[in-house]
Amino acid sequence: MATDAGARTWTLTTVTGADTLTDVHALIEEMMSAGRVEDADRFPFEIAVAEIAANIIEHAALGQPVPMSLRLRALPERLEAEFTDEGQPARVDLGTVELPDALAERGRGLAIAMAALDELSYRRQGGINRWILARERVEPT
Repeated sequence: MATDAGARTWTLTTVTGADTLTDVHALIEEMMSAGRVEDADRFPFEIAVAEIAANIIEHAALGQPVPMSLRLRALPERLEAEFTDEGQPARVDLGTVELPDALAERGRGLAIAMAALDELSYRRQGGINRWILARERVEPT
């Protein structure tokens, strides 16, 4: 993630559950209302963050609660998110992610997130999953 003295940060630390996506959206709203973010950046970034959060909730602990944190950063030139969780390793190769066929009922989340972002990465280290998301702003503020 970029380092910049102009960055503002918002953090959510929780255990995943029924309200986690609501809490994620509330944190994004807090971030967006704190500064001017154009819709062209806001909507794709929010969708991508929500898709990764949903995947963590569903897959990282196989439907059970798991400690998770989300850090959002607004920089003049980009928006960033970093998720960490203590769930199961993600079994995904981001280099091969693509949309499933039109009749598939599931499996679009990572492809949607990748399309909305300039950067998406995943790594597991020391029993912790870490997702890094970044979107360059269309019009820097």
